[in-house]
Amino acid sequence: MRILFLGDIVGKSGRDVVSSLLYVLKQDYQADLVIANAENAAHGKGITYKIYKQLMNEGIDYITMGNHTFSKAEIYEHIEDMDRLVIPYNHSKRTTDNYYKLITYKGIRFCLTNILGSVLMPEADSDPYTAFKAVLERTEQLRPDFYFVDLHAETTAEKRLFLEYFKEKAKVVVGTHTHVQTADEAIIDGCAFITDTGMCGAYESIIGREIEESIRSGIKKEKTIYTIASGEGMLCGVVIDIDDKEKAVTGIQRIQIRPE
Repeated sequence: MRILFLGDIVGKSGRDVVSSLLYVLKQDYQADLVIANAENAAHGKGITYKIYKQLMNEGIDYITMGNHTFSKAEIYEHIEDMDRLVIPYNHSKRTTDNYYKLITYKGIRFCLTNILGSVLMPEADSDPYTAFKAVLERTEQLRPDFYFVDLHAETTAEKRLFLEYFKEKAKVVVGTHTHVQTADEAIIDGCAFITDTGMCGAYESIIGREIEESIRSGIKKEKTIYTIASGEGMLCGVVIDIDDKEKAVTGIQRIQIRPE
């Protein structure tokens, strides 16, 4: 089995680059499943039902989220209908049990889940270690072959610490949130890991945000409206290989496609 995971989809540029490249990527990499983080898909913060359906129609199979899960109020109205959306277990506003999905493909059963880091993440109501232990306790009776974790966290150390502590259970740990792809993809004691998968969003930007506005906000301390950058997008993600017979992770490969 081969899984394509896309880093944070940021705004319209991110959605557009996914729309233009995903079909070809699925063919080129022969991906069986596509998972994407889309917590920034709607104007940089949150997701709408319309965008959720659009991403599903583009060929994404499951969507993970992050600290901005509830930034768009309409999600409360539609969340039960977004049956392939996985929200962080330890998000303080979580009211439903859609913090995991049990996925069966080619005889492999794995549990996809979403966890927030605790450093610089006020939306988290517990640290990621406590949170994932709770997920294990609540889902182990389902007997998945392994866990696939989108760890939506700020710091590299917190993500690596999570990997080292849970690598026996979580055979895939992909980091999201910083929007900057790291070059440390590896199989570590049988667990596929990357600190951050990067983003799908405007290439000429400050992690997806309009550059001039970022300067006015971050340096000049002006009040701004948080404008997502336009222009051509870059696409970042990873491809993860799993042996169908042994049900073991065998490879992880980075993808980064920049505008020409």
